[in-house]
Amino acid sequence: MPIEVSRFTEVLMDQAQLVALAIMAAVYLLKIRWILNHAAASERTPARGDHGKAIRYSYATLAMPWELPSTRRHWFHYLEFAFFHIAVAVAILVTFVMPYWPRLLSGRDMVDLLQIVFAVGLLAAASRLTRRIGTPAMRAVSSPDDYFSLLMLGTWFAAAILAAPQASEPALIAFFGLTAFFLVYVPFSKISHYIYWPFIRYYTGKHFGHRGVYPAKSVPRHA
Repeated sequence: MPIEVSRFTEVLMDQAQLVALAIMAAVYLLKIRWILNHAAASERTPARGDHGKAIRYSYATLAMPWELPSTRRHWFHYLEFAFFHIAVAVAILVTFVMPYWPRLLSGRDMVDLLQIVFAVGLLAAASRLTRRIGTPAMRAVSSPDDYFSLLMLGTWFAAAILAAPQASEPALIAFFGLTAFFLVYVPFSKISHYIYWPFIRYYTGKHFGHRGVYPAKSVPRHA
């Protein structure tokens, strides 16, 4: 059952969250404005494919791991990627539901499900951090922000596991405090890559669709 919390925790779960969200939105609007101020390169050759179909395919590849060599050859990494991002999305949703409709998340089955999702997210974060530290190729392309972000996301998932039952005020403070921190920090970190993702997939689909190579065509194997 949700517990009664102090005024400080109420402010952290409500007003502080909204202020941090407003800061994040303002930074993202500036980023999007900057992106839109740079026109995409125009194609100078005759179109050889369907732009619209190629753009839809470009977006859909996120859910079609068999279409890309990297995910087709490394299914575990794809599943890790999927579960990690699902856990992030669920945790973000919980931060908006818990302050206003806490009883929606108070059932034992719901709490168990949330804790399982967050535990999977924590394991995925630990796996990604371990691979980034232990693989020379990953270390070569990693920045301090990569390590810090994964470490903090793992800590956030751990706090979410403890906060899910809504039975401990320190756990709620840790979870929502880290949430507010991330809302402000993420736009300035490499995690903000997801703001570029829709634009990248659109232009990738448009460019390769124009050339007629998207959607990718299967190549018959010769004996």
